[in-house]
Amino acid sequence: MDTTSSMRRRHSLLQLSLLGSLLLTGCASVPELGPAARSKTTAELASQQSLPTSAAQWASSNWWQDYNDSQLNAIMQEALRNAPDLAAAQARLANAAGQAEQAGASLLPSASLDSSVTKLKQSYNNGMPAAYVPHGYNNSASVELNFSYEFDFWGKNRAAVAAASSDLAAAEAEAAQSRLTLTSSIAAGYAELARLFAEQDAAEQALAVRRHSVELLQQRYDNGLETLGSLRQAESRAAGASADLSAARQAIAQQRYSIAALMGAGPDRGLAIARPQASLLHAQGLPATLQADLLGRRPDLAAARLRAEAAARRIDVAHAAFYPNVNLSAYLGVQSLGLSLLGKSGSDVGGIGPAISLPIFRGGALQGNYRVARAEYDAAVASYNQTLTQALHDVADVMAQEKELAPQLEQRRLALKTAEQSYQVMQNRYQGGLASYLDVLNAEDTVISCRRSAASLETRQLLLDVSLIKALGGGYQQA
Repeated sequence: MDTTSSMRRRHSLLQLSLLGSLLLTGCASVPELGPAARSKTTAELASQQSLPTSAAQWASSNWWQDYNDSQLNAIMQEALRNAPDLAAAQARLANAAGQAEQAGASLLPSASLDSSVTKLKQSYNNGMPAAYVPHGYNNSASVELNFSYEFDFWGKNRAAVAAASSDLAAAEAEAAQSRLTLTSSIAAGYAELARLFAEQDAAEQALAVRRHSVELLQQRYDNGLETLGSLRQAESRAAGASADLSAARQAIAQQRYSIAALMGAGPDRGLAIARPQASLLHAQGLPATLQADLLGRRPDLAAARLRAEAAARRIDVAHAAFYPNVNLSAYLGVQSLGLSLLGKSGSDVGGIGPAISLPIFRGGALQGNYRVARAEYDAAVASYNQTLTQALHDVADVMAQEKELAPQLEQRRLALKTAEQSYQVMQNRYQGGLASYLDVLNAEDTVISCRRSAASLETRQLLLDVSLIKALGGGYQQA
């Protein structure tokens, strides 16, 4: 008896082995596509000489607070609450979370309760004696509890869950990138508003100088000491200065509207934006751990890497599709012809059994899907490599500009001081008859030009600081 049982077990195992071999050898073949694309590292992209580090710390997530401008802080808070771009990013994040939850369900059994009541009449001429066929219309009822489970032998569902999880993390990083783009755009717009107010100051000063020149020349003309041509030239320059002042005021209004739009508010909100504080300068510097930590500090870089990871897992999903799909189904319930019989003994039904789907021929669909998954991965890796390269260049570009800006700003301020002194000397010489009016006008132009250049460089310094903070990720840190 033991020998017979042992032989039966060996025979069953042999049958299972043969069945397994048949299933695997009968599957469609996976195409050979060669080596996949490879992600670059910061060490492969030489940047140590271009990016000299310092003892600076990474920016905080609310980095704009370091400028100590209460109005800027309030604008940022309002924008983070109301900006449509952030709302759209949050919607995409919720979508990714739903897809991850949906993918995770494939790892668990599913169950459903199904019930039905049908009014039906059976044929008396279907080969069954009429005496055994229920007469007339009768109620057919059933209540069944159905179960199903897919065995993930080849890791297809686990890979799909991993891909969805990476997509969710990527969506979180992209939402952080949207936040960084918004806040850096507002800070840059705020810096531009400061520059425009400085431009307005220069225009007001220029107009005052031009009007003073007109008054001076009018007196000299009345006393016969100046020509009418010189007077008209001075009046023309005063009119031009007045037009420049109007243009500066218009630019300020437009810039206020632009900031309000970034905040997700109407144009009237922009009218309430006051002049930025006089000093918004702040030197960020490069952290000592730049090379090691940049990958996890820039949200766009983190998102690109996570998208590549998701694409890699989808290759696994496409690969697993070449192998058999094994499901287990079961049901348990009651059925009866007539509602009154539904609860009686003998109405119970049930069943359990496996189902195997073997992909033998799909007309190239599986191979095509695999090639698509592989191509999407290669594209995602290329996108990541490009993002990494651009990230290092973003930082290097800002640092190169900041290196040259400080001496430029110092020279411009010195030039402005010298020009103002020269203008005062030229005015005194002109009033004493030792210089021509043309000399005075040239000195005026030099002063106005130096004031505008100095204001422009001060704004550029702030813009570069904002650009560096953005290039370093704006306080983002991947969890």
